[in-house]
Amino acid sequence: MKKFIFLVFAVGMLVSTVSVAGLYGDKKPLAEKTPKEVLDAYVKAIGGAEKISEIKTLVLVMEAEVQGMAVEMSTVRDMENLRMMQQVVMDGNVVQKTVVNNNEGYMSAMGQVQALSADQLETLKTNIYAFPELYYEEMGFTMSMGETTEIDGEPAYTLHVTSTEGLKSKEYFSIESGYKLKMTAEIAGDVEFRDYQEIEGVKFPMKVSISNAVLPVPLETRLIDIQINQELDDSLFE
Repeated sequence: MKKFIFLVFAVGMLVSTVSVAGLYGDKKPLAEKTPKEVLDAYVKAIGGAEKISEIKTLVLVMEAEVQGMAVEMSTVRDMENLRMMQQVVMDGNVVQKTVVNNNEGYMSAMGQVQALSADQLETLKTNIYAFPELYYEEMGFTMSMGETTEIDGEPAYTLHVTSTEGLKSKEYFSIESGYKLKMTAEIAGDVEFRDYQEIEGVKFPMKVSISNAVLPVPLETRLIDIQINQELDDSLFE
């Protein structure tokens, strides 16, 4: 179940991921930039804190193909009421669904339903935010700079992030544009973000590539629908 949760995180463009302490060996950190400066540049690049804070509800629908079958992944976020729903549909059938509604939640898959534990619930709550990077400090995450590197030939800062639950990730941000290019973790694998486009004043990655030991081949997803600040039916979170 733990591995499945973090695969869902990757599909939903979540940033909190798991690794083993000391798994990554770093080069000399880039001293002239702080984690806050890197995150501030990212927030500014995608539209600014004020514009992002105006997003109260968000619906994202992505599509992909797995072994010839069409897969649709949708995420519904309600930041005001602390609610989130994610589901995966294959050939018209819901094969996985996760719901977080304030302090309760469950995950259903393959006909089985399991209530989320307190730790799982706390972890998944991070995914309620449209852009949780804006709230890292507020949520008590710790951050440190890592080595500079290249992602698909683009120079990038490396940011080490540890959540309050001890979940660790490496996140890569373009030195030139400020965009988040990639995140890496032991269980979630590698998630790359590409083709940022502006929707109602905020830039979203239109393509997300997920490479994971659970997946036989990288999963290439495309964002096909975005709904911002639409009224949400309560039945979505039941």
